[in-house]
Amino acid sequence: ERIRKEKELEHLKMWIRNKKPHGVAIYTEDRNALTVLHDMRNLLEDLASEDESFPQLEAQLVDSNLAKVYASTNKSNSDFRDHPTVLKQAISVARRLQDPLVEFSQLCNAENDILCLRYHPHQEIIGEEGLLAALNQEFINLVNMVGVDINECVAHPHTSNLVQFIGGLGPRKGASLLKTLRSMSNPRLENRQQLVTSCHMGPKVFINCAGFVKIDTTALGDSEQYIEVLDGSRIHNEAYEWARKMAVDALEYDDEEEDGNPASAVEDILRQPEKLEELNLDAFAEELERQGFGNKQITLYDIRDELNNMYGERRIKYEPPNSEDEFNMINKETPDTFYTGKLMQARVTGFVYQPPKPEEMDCAQPQKDDATGLFVCQFCGRNDFPELTEVWNHFDAENDCPGKCIGVKVVLENGIPGFIHIQELSDSNVLRPEDRVKMNQNIHIRVTKIAPERGRVNCTSRSSALKDEEDAFQREKDMYYDKEAQRKDRDRLMGDEVKKQKGATYIKRVIIHPQFHNISYKEAEKLLKTMDQGDVIIRPSSKGKDHLTVTWKVVDDIYQHIDVEEKGKTNAFSLGSSLMIAGDEFEDLDEIIARHINPMASNAREIINFKYYQNFGGDRKLAEQYIVKEKQANKSKIPYVLHPSKELPGKFLLSYCPRLKLRHEFVSVTPDGFRFRKQPFDSFNQMIKWFKEHYSDPIPITPNMGRRTPYGSLTGGTTPGGGTTGRPGITPGALSMAGGNTPYGGTPGSRYNNAYTPTANTPYMTPVATTPAGPSATPRGYGGGGVTPRGGVTPRGGVTPRGGVTPRGGNYMTTPRGDGRATPGGGNTPGAYRGRGSGAGNAWAAAAQNWAGGGGRTPRGMAAAGDITPRGAAGETTPAYGNSNSRPGGGGYSTTPRYDDQSRNTPQYNNSSRTPQYNSGRTPQYNSGRTPQYSGGGGRTPSQGYGGNRTPSQGGGGNMRPPPQPGNRAPSRTPRTPRGDATPLYDE
Repeated sequence: ERIRKEKELEHLKMWIRNKKPHGVAIYTEDRNALTVLHDMRNLLEDLASEDESFPQLEAQLVDSNLAKVYASTNKSNSDFRDHPTVLKQAISVARRLQDPLVEFSQLCNAENDILCLRYHPHQEIIGEEGLLAALNQEFINLVNMVGVDINECVAHPHTSNLVQFIGGLGPRKGASLLKTLRSMSNPRLENRQQLVTSCHMGPKVFINCAGFVKIDTTALGDSEQYIEVLDGSRIHNEAYEWARKMAVDALEYDDEEEDGNPASAVEDILRQPEKLEELNLDAFAEELERQGFGNKQITLYDIRDELNNMYGERRIKYEPPNSEDEFNMINKETPDTFYTGKLMQARVTGFVYQPPKPEEMDCAQPQKDDATGLFVCQFCGRNDFPELTEVWNHFDAENDCPGKCIGVKVVLENGIPGFIHIQELSDSNVLRPEDRVKMNQNIHIRVTKIAPERGRVNCTSRSSALKDEEDAFQREKDMYYDKEAQRKDRDRLMGDEVKKQKGATYIKRVIIHPQFHNISYKEAEKLLKTMDQGDVIIRPSSKGKDHLTVTWKVVDDIYQHIDVEEKGKTNAFSLGSSLMIAGDEFEDLDEIIARHINPMASNAREIINFKYYQNFGGDRKLAEQYIVKEKQANKSKIPYVLHPSKELPGKFLLSYCPRLKLRHEFVSVTPDGFRFRKQPFDSFNQMIKWFKEHYSDPIPITPNMGRRTPYGSLTGGTTPGGGTTGRPGITPGALSMAGGNTPYGGTPGSRYNNAYTPTANTPYMTPVATTPAGPSATPRGYGGGGVTPRGGVTPRGGVTPRGGVTPRGGNYMTTPRGDGRATPGGGNTPGAYRGRGSGAGNAWAAAAQNWAGGGGRTPRGMAAAGDITPRGAAGETTPAYGNSNSRPGGGGYSTTPRYDDQSRNTPQYNNSSRTPQYNSGRTPQYNSGRTPQYSGGGGRTPSQGYGGNRTPSQGGGGNMRPPPQPGNRAPSRTPRTPRGDATPLYDE
């Protein structure tokens, strides 16, 4: 490798000696450029020492950003079609060192390649259009300040992009000017007047651009055209006469003298420009203003400056890159992107050791570690020497003791090497850095010092420096930075952090129970971690002094927290006499554990012991991977698995894949059994059997019924009809599903609704939580709705589909009658429901009592004359009003309301005294002429779908059977509940 490098340097030396360049530009891509620069400078020094006539050349590093972009443009491909990319980059680097303005203009093309360069970290904020407009303006300013040698642009096409930035031209006129000049027999501009005579430039364009077009008169030589010396200056053609006058006055030529020619005077003054300082330009400006030329004072001073140095360079003088510039070019950083105090990531690459000196080894005194009983090397920190002699052998052995570690070598994420001193490694004292960090480990560091001349940085990884709470490493902010807002934000974040660390506050309680502990939920979970499944801890609640929390272990690392509300407290610290969990009342903590927690834990164990149970730690992705794997193993099989849910502790997820799409459904564990798809199950096997039979049924959508408590009781619900129950535990359809096997409510007397009492399990009924086992025509006391169905249309929302609304007497949602009867069957109620006060339950009590006393429908064949729906002549139609036989015996089924008071008559048509009817005098019927029936028929409430009986309904919402179609004879009986006939309800 070394020999090959020497041969390449010899070839390069011979090439430079033959070509004799003006300088050497080195493409800077990485740190290897520094090695090339060092070798090149040594080579140039050898050439100068070998040949004294050889000029002193300099080698400079040049940034590679422009060369990279140029080598990828279409222009470079057209200019250097056969050149490789690396040679295109070399050409661009050399041109940039010659004239950076010309090389940057190569990217100003139709593709807008100039936007590919990086100028500022936040340049995307202004957008491409704004950035392009700013760059074009900067090019215009610089090009017109420097001037454009038009003949140079014609001779060297790579410089022709500058013409478009000449004031008054632009891309189109500039391209036309170059095309005209190149088409001339003598493609050279010898004076500015040729822009008009030869290039056919208009007067306005000429006036705008003439001062920025530069003609090098010294390079023209002999010419047939008149050569104007001032064409090589920034002086405009309009001011040539004033320049000549200034030259003549400065040289003090007389008009009679032969040398008084103004043209020759300009050439003479260019050789002795110091005489221009003697002129009083202010007086000259006043004279011009008096003659009507305006205020030309600034113009006169510009002319004097230009005669002193025609088209002198006004740009910042080029300076070779210093160590900081080279550091930025090599690492592709700028002072805005890499600075002292920056927080970055770094990778550990090694450890730096300082070998001990011989005199230090002679004075060494190895110490014995009292904890381990082993000797420790005081230099390298090695601590596994059982005998003192082994420590001395460690000192004497060559390269055995590396010495004391003084720091850690790292490489920053941008490739810059760094060093962390051992004192900057941690806030605590570190003897062996190998115990704190490992090789190739990524750590966070903060830059403390940048050393460009060495090409490395010093860093710190101390925790206090990384946090920088005192802003010691922050950069200086500008005057617009809001330091007060920063302080407020910091105080707020610190307050939030303190609250988070402190956690929720708990009021210590004085409760004597073996399972009660005055601890937080984190401490409770930590304590339950070592306990068995189903174990319980009772602790104070963060909700206040009238609440407790019961935490029990569902499975490993999953714990359910159940809120317990206390009532009947004697003081803030004692236990309440009544304990409530989701509406269920308990007398003491033992009863909660016995009746609530232990059954749930037992049911959870039944799932855990199931053969298709897996504990994925609450991760659904693991469950999906398991199901997919099982499905791939046997595609004809429907794999399923039960696993605990971490997002909803106390619930289990049933994951299965019937076809291609995975499904996840929750299985709730309750004290009474299991709940799946809103249906309760007494046993686990019963639930699994039901799932296997109904897995393909649509998954029911749970309505939005309010926020849930930790155990899942509802804080409120909304009936589909629009009325709000405002009571816990009520669910849609609970009023209409009396006596039906439905997941929405239970039947009084079943074990799901038994209230606990100290003496016995006494069934109880409330108008909220349960539904009396009676007729489906449940009294409706909460909200609007409830009409008598007419015309084969199932009413929804309380509107009678006959053009009018049946008036209601009070808030009790029954069909009002003139004789005070409000329930079917002819029974009288104690009174209509008038509100939601303490007597709200009277309606339910009356309904239950009426039903139990025989108010229900009498079976056919045994009914009295007034207890069945009267039939017409054909026995198939419902009599209309106005018919004397409409209500035989004063009893029977409910019809359209009638009032004895004529002022409260039902709305009528055409002032008729009868209830509004259709064309016939009877209730609208289907084609069969009978009361509309459902295909379910029989003595049950029609149902459809999976699970439970439902009230028949038409229209949107719910599962139902379609209405009878014309031509299909519908059953002649009224839809029935399990207890008998009743008017269908539509509460759902």
